[in-house]
Amino acid sequence: MKVVLQTTWNTTAAWRAELLRQAPDLDVRVWPEIGDPAEIEAVLCWQPPPDLFAGMRNLRLIQVLGAGVDGLLRSHPRLRPVPVARLVDPVMSQRMAEYCLYATLRFHRQFDVYERQLAQARWERHQHPDPGEIGVGVMGLGAIGSATVRLLRHLGYNVAAWARSPHPEAEVPVFVGEEGLPAFLARTRILVCLLPLTPDTTSILDRRLFEQLPRGSYIVNVARGEHLVVPHLLAALETGRLEGAMLDVFAHEPLPKSSPLWRHPKVFVTPHAAGITNPRTATAVIVEQLRRLERGEPLLHLVDPARGY
Repeated sequence: MKVVLQTTWNTTAAWRAELLRQAPDLDVRVWPEIGDPAEIEAVLCWQPPPDLFAGMRNLRLIQVLGAGVDGLLRSHPRLRPVPVARLVDPVMSQRMAEYCLYATLRFHRQFDVYERQLAQARWERHQHPDPGEIGVGVMGLGAIGSATVRLLRHLGYNVAAWARSPHPEAEVPVFVGEEGLPAFLARTRILVCLLPLTPDTTSILDRRLFEQLPRGSYIVNVARGEHLVVPHLLAALETGRLEGAMLDVFAHEPLPKSSPLWRHPKVFVTPHAAGITNPRTATAVIVEQLRRLERGEPLLHLVDPARGY
């Protein structure tokens, strides 16, 4: 099978080497040196340039090299009828869940407060509630959201989720749709955003949402920067409506040095590092997808362009 590999990361060589190690029969061509585009059956890509798919009249699959597909759907809105699949790597999901656990522990155990005390050489201990007394709300119950719920629940946190549709198999309460959002927010002290980015979820972390959380709550965003309205966050932190935020994603990356988020004492910034894709573990998932394509079997984790995920 002839496939094209295209990424914006500096790991292209590692991806190609791992693909050929796990599937030596693949003909892996690295963009833009792809030869005859009519020969290409599958594209493995991340943030593809506008002309990537030109001339690929026999293309049968677009496999995104990350969990989110919003960038692809936004820049290439006319990809139908070619199937698009997102990457669901259990290892990456676990790494993301670990990040969310760290953020939850950071706020629950008040390590953010101790960090500020450190700068002042101030010795002061603080009481903290038991995990079961902390309402943690996870927005989004995809692969990463489900892994996060399991990990938090295992440590005894009072976890609930919010999703677009019911999840009867979930092990925690699930609040559904717009009608379920107010009750979900009212019981949430630490809010974790793991939503896909769609027109409906863009700017969902705004003033109106913050006002429905208990006063002194916390925001953790590891989904997309466009979910968050930064001026509303800063205002909520100043008034005490929110007590802190841990942010891994931003509308403009790298985050500009001029951004006030870098310097705010109640904001903790990481450089989109919550769940960096690992070529070794992700390639096993991708090779299975390509084998299914060869055998004519149902493909995994296909995206519904109408829903945006």
